[in-house]
Amino acid sequence: MRPIVLPTLVALAALGTLFGCASGKRAQVSATSAAKATEAPLSKDETEKRIEALARFAAGVSEELRDQPDQAVEQFYKSVLADPSNEPLVIDVARRLIRKKETEKAIDILSRCAAQPGSSGMVDALLGIAHLQTGKSDLAVAASRRAIAKMPKSFLGYQNLATIYLQTKRPKEALATLNEAAALPPPDAAFLIDLGEAYRNYLASNPRDLETIKPKVTAVLEAAAKLEPRAQNLVIRLAELWSFTGEYKRAAEIYTRMLGRLPNNALLRGRLLDLFLRANDMKAAQTQLDSLVREQPTDPRWHAIRGELAAEQKEWDKAIECFEKAIQLGSGNPEIVEPSYFGLIGVHLNRDRPAEALKAIERARTKLKLSFGIELYTALAYSRAKDYAASIKHFTAAELLAKRDDPERLTALFYFQVGTAYERHKDFKQAESYFRQSLQIAPDFTEALNYLGYMWAERGENLSEARAMIEKALKLEPENAAFLDSMAWVLFKLNQPKQALEHQLKALKLQKEPDATLHDHLGDIYLALKQPDKAREQWEKALTIEPSDTIQQKLKGRQ
Repeated sequence: MRPIVLPTLVALAALGTLFGCASGKRAQVSATSAAKATEAPLSKDETEKRIEALARFAAGVSEELRDQPDQAVEQFYKSVLADPSNEPLVIDVARRLIRKKETEKAIDILSRCAAQPGSSGMVDALLGIAHLQTGKSDLAVAASRRAIAKMPKSFLGYQNLATIYLQTKRPKEALATLNEAAALPPPDAAFLIDLGEAYRNYLASNPRDLETIKPKVTAVLEAAAKLEPRAQNLVIRLAELWSFTGEYKRAAEIYTRMLGRLPNNALLRGRLLDLFLRANDMKAAQTQLDSLVREQPTDPRWHAIRGELAAEQKEWDKAIECFEKAIQLGSGNPEIVEPSYFGLIGVHLNRDRPAEALKAIERARTKLKLSFGIELYTALAYSRAKDYAASIKHFTAAELLAKRDDPERLTALFYFQVGTAYERHKDFKQAESYFRQSLQIAPDFTEALNYLGYMWAERGENLSEARAMIEKALKLEPENAAFLDSMAWVLFKLNQPKQALEHQLKALKLQKEPDATLHDHLGDIYLALKQPDKAREQWEKALTIEPSDTIQQKLKGRQ
């Protein structure tokens, strides 16, 4: 089944980005100031600068307390200009300036700090990001390389460098940077997990490299797992990376262990539910879902998912009950109510109860705004009720809404469905138009190829093109009984009964359920081959499957 999107725990695992908040920096600044009090006596000029730096810093704190962030940053910036050796403050202020796109100021203070003896690689890393903002990629690369040299056990420099290469459309250099980091003896699990996430980011812009990169990510994760990270944020990030590689069971194992320590954590259960669904482990998914319903009986999400699972298992009554519960509890939340209504309508259609589906649709129209989905389901329900005029009306409304709001909804399948409604309404020209639109989007759509070809064969029109379309469908699905029957029928219409017989016999051999049409066609083919007794036998078999006045007339004509 299609995986259901649930809230993830990635947000809980976030360590903060390069441009994150500055919480915790105040203590670092104070500690630095205290340490400097024990240094050698300052000159008069240095003393004045230090006093100015501290005064500006205090003014910045004051502005921050007054909720004046812009004024606070300006005071911090001036404090740094007075004392660029205060690295923690430089890093804090530079991050703020980079966030505000005041890049030149950030470069100014970072460059001053980088020129100080013993400046750290963090300063160079930030300088690389600031240079990238101004489009100076060469300077950004150089700064990131310096960061790597100063902090060889930190992934930050590699991360910055790979990001710079990706943003400047140099994916080969980005991948080479990540591979360079992967070749190092990993200092800890955090380095490896950072590397795994960097590979994932690389694939976001270079998805064609998936088959090449996936083994690298898997190797990185195996190495990280062997180091047994204990910090919760690292454990969660490791689980999410396993999920990214498609190792849903590995990810689920991690979350299951966490759930053992936090048994009442609904967020963990929700993530486990999603992973088990992705792994197609329905039994384990159902266990988590039952627990979620017990723990949060008024949460409509769990009832909606139970409805989907029940519908997939064709437990129609249970599915209806769950969807109705989700609709009731999710009142006012269209993200829950809309798919639950569609699920409910789908159940009624699958049970071949179009009247019940139309009743549910009318209820949905009073709760939801007009949409492509509502019009589409209405069209499908009327088609099932064999009211093809009404079906076409709602297909047209759905098409107009999609053209206005979301053209991607107009898929090959949609146009095929419209074509079938027109064909059954006996409007063959419009049917042909929609089938052709379907095939223009998906030239290998076998159902459309066969349907259009058979429609023409049945009417004795465009027989050469009909044959070509059905041949194409058969080439793609050579053992499809319906397609073989279509081929036999178009050959019959082309006055080639011997060739038709071969395909028709094969169709009967491959049919999964008795089909009256196949026996009817075989009877006509035998008659064309001047074998009336065999023709009668096949027509009689057809009548045992399904009554038909037309076949009765054929039998009377043979008496």
